[in-house]
Amino acid sequence: MSLTSMLEAAARGGTVEVEQGWTQGRAIFGGLTGALLLAAMKGCLRNRDTGDGSAPVVHPLRSITVSFIGPATTGPVEVDAEILRVGSNVVQCQATVRQEGAIVATALAAFGKHRQSSISVAPAHPMPALGDPTAIEAFPYIEKLTPEFYRFVELRQVGGQLPFSGSETADLSGWASLRETPERFEEEHLVVLADAWPPAPIQMLDGFAPGSSLTWTLELIAEVGPEAFPADSMLGYAAATDTARDGYAHTHAMLWRPDGELVAISRQTITVFG
Repeated sequence: MSLTSMLEAAARGGTVEVEQGWTQGRAIFGGLTGALLLAAMKGCLRNRDTGDGSAPVVHPLRSITVSFIGPATTGPVEVDAEILRVGSNVVQCQATVRQEGAIVATALAAFGKHRQSSISVAPAHPMPALGDPTAIEAFPYIEKLTPEFYRFVELRQVGGQLPFSGSETADLSGWASLRETPERFEEEHLVVLADAWPPAPIQMLDGFAPGSSLTWTLELIAEVGPEAFPADSMLGYAAATDTARDGYAHTHAMLWRPDGELVAISRQTITVFG
């Protein structure tokens, strides 16, 4: 089942067959999990009864927060979503992924329409110089050496070091894109790419040790649409580690379009077993 097919199945709700290759360590790649949760919520919104016979409108995604409760493996998962509240400007939803009856991930998301405001603040951190992405060789997929989902995502690293290399830095930057171009670039594809990079602080480990996302919040700044995001979109990425102690690390990252427009801000709490 392709990424498109999995997202379409999640939007219908119920069973989604996660195909082989979409793993990161022992679990399904977190970016795919987040995308399935988002697709389920958007499907629920598209199918809701507005009460007046009008067609439901899905407002742009403003924020999604995912809690990774347990590791899910490839194969069938159950994805369900519900609408928590429909306000005049913002709609809030919740979605859950279950496997063999156990909850493995849950998410809350807020969708909001444009509103007039006198406040406009430019991004505090402009896009760093990441160079020409086409001049940077993408990480290959190497069986048993790189995460399996690298079959579907291309990462072109600019700053930082490789995971488990004993680096003295905990920052990371580069470019990310999908290997297979979708018919249309959607918010779900942005979610996939936003979580494609390894946790920035694990490059400081001197040798392999497990690490995974505990919670993840993605805040969208730009509205995703075909005018601003071509189907083959490539996104700039820069992550910084704010602090790490007691086996937990806290990071924030920003994503940009190649023209320098800020697209999203990603924040994670990461468990590190080493």
